[in-house]
Amino acid sequence: MKTEIRLIEKTDYEQAHAFQCEYLDMETIEDFMRRVKRDPDLYIVTVDGNEVVGVCYGSLSKKHDSVMNLNGIAVNLDETKNYARVGLGTNMLLIFETAVKKRSCYKIGVGSADDPKVEAFYLKNGFKPTELVVKGPNFEEMERIRVDDYESGHLRREDLRRRYNPREVIFIFEKYLE
Repeated sequence: MKTEIRLIEKTDYEQAHAFQCEYLDMETIEDFMRRVKRDPDLYIVTVDGNEVVGVCYGSLSKKHDSVMNLNGIAVNLDETKNYARVGLGTNMLLIFETAVKKRSCYKIGVGSADDPKVEAFYLKNGFKPTELVVKGPNFEEMERIRVDDYESGHLRREDLRRRYNPREVIFIFEKYLE
């Protein structure tokens, strides 16, 4: 595996968009292009030869101009290719954090997938859980509560699942940058 982690380039746009739509967020190519051209330093890719096998991207928070949102991070999960859980996500995140610091932002916020492996990734990379968000059948927000740590949040999540029978209950994580 000869992978390279770098900022997105024009030759990556089509594959990165398709990868993002498959693994993370559906977005029109027009919206994708507008966002990438506006903030090219906030879109990192992992490539293996000519193939995009990972993406990491974010945007400035609409609420706080010194907070960056990590909108998505994923690597190809095809078990025959061995991209998952070998440090590619962590290394993309480090490049993203460097870009965030260059913009004088002091914090990264992210909503995690409702998946223990994803949550473990954020915890391993220095993120702290701050909230739980209950999402209804159409992904509408039903409730949002503060949490002090992952363990107590995990217990609270089970209570919220019993109370609402929601589509998902996700952690919001934050990381303060030095």
